[in-house]
Amino acid sequence: MELWTGFTLGLLGSFHCIGMCGPIALSIPGQNSSKPAMLFRGVLYNSGRILTYAFLGFALGMLGMGATIAGYQNVLSVVLGALIVAFAVVPRIKLPGILTNAYQNFQSKISSTIATLFKKRSDSSSFLIGLLNGFLPCGFVVTALAVALVTETAMHSSIYMALFGLGTLPVMLFLNMAPGFISPKMRSKLRPFSTYFAIIIGLLLIWRGIMIDGGMMGH
Repeated sequence: MELWTGFTLGLLGSFHCIGMCGPIALSIPGQNSSKPAMLFRGVLYNSGRILTYAFLGFALGMLGMGATIAGYQNVLSVVLGALIVAFAVVPRIKLPGILTNAYQNFQSKISSTIATLFKKRSDSSSFLIGLLNGFLPCGFVVTALAVALVTETAMHSSIYMALFGLGTLPVMLFLNMAPGFISPKMRSKLRPFSTYFAIIIGLLLIWRGIMIDGGMMGH
C-alpha cells in the first residue's frame, strides 16, 4: 500500500471519527474557552492521538516485517482483508471469551484514566487524553493498522499510521472549534460510512495478497 493512502483513509474515515470520537473531542478540558485556547487544546489532543497511532504502527510493522522475511506476507494480507470484510459485514461476531474479557478490561482501564484526566482541566491533560484515546479499541483504527501491518518496513508502518491520524485532523479540529455545526443526530448518521470504507480496504488487501502470490508464482 502506498503511504499516501494512509492520509486518504484517515480523511475519509473522519466520518467515523465524528460519530465515535466526537464526544471526547468536544469535551477536551481547559479553563479558558477562547477560540485560540480551544484550538491549542485541540492540537494537543490530536497530537497525542497521532503519536499513539504512529507507535502502534511501528510495533505492528515489526510483526509485518517478520511475515515478509518468512515469505508469508501474501497470506497475511489476504487473511487480514478477509477479517476486515467479515467484521464490517457482520459486526456482531463474538471473539473468544478470554479475548473479550481482555478487551473489556483494557478498555475499562483506559476509560477510567481518561475520566481522571478530564477532572484536572489542564492543557497537558488534553495531550494525555489524546495519547490514551489512541489506544482505545476502534474498528476503523484497527482497519488502518491492518493495512500498516503489510507495508514494507516498521518505519513505513509508523509513517502510514501518522498520515492516517493527520488525515482525521482537519475534521476533528473543525468539530472542536465549531461543535454546533454537526448535531449528535447527524454524527450518528455518519457512522455507517466507516463500514463501507472498511469493506473497500479489506477487498484491497485481499487483492494485494493475491497479486503478490501471483507475482511469486510467476517467478
